[in-house]
Amino acid sequence: MKKLLLIEDDCFMREMVTMVLESENFEVVGAETGAEALRLLQECAGCDAVIADMYLPDTDGLELFEQINAIYPEAMFVMLSSETDQKIVSKADSLGIKYIFKDENFAESIVTTLQTVSK
Repeated sequence: MKKLLLIEDDCFMREMVTMVLESENFEVVGAETGAEALRLLQECAGCDAVIADMYLPDTDGLELFEQINAIYPEAMFVMLSSETDQKIVSKADSLGIKYIFKDENFAESIVTTLQTVSK
């Protein structure tokens, strides 16, 4: 089982994605902010993957990636966003971030991405 950290400030979205991931046998720890995510990562000594919303109350996904990657470079980083700005998408891609657009199937896209990488 892979341990995942899900950082999403929208409680409903966080719970929905958690349910989908747990149904696929992933262990999910949730956080609302970047600061909470960093604290949880230190408490649980890392995760196999971090799934973060692009826009959080205290930071953005790119900045959070840099902070997490400095501590846990081996963790996969997946960014969720409805942002279509090609500069942001390209920046995420250049950093090795898996970028998932929040559409009606994005939770399934997360599962597919995680399963593809873990094989």
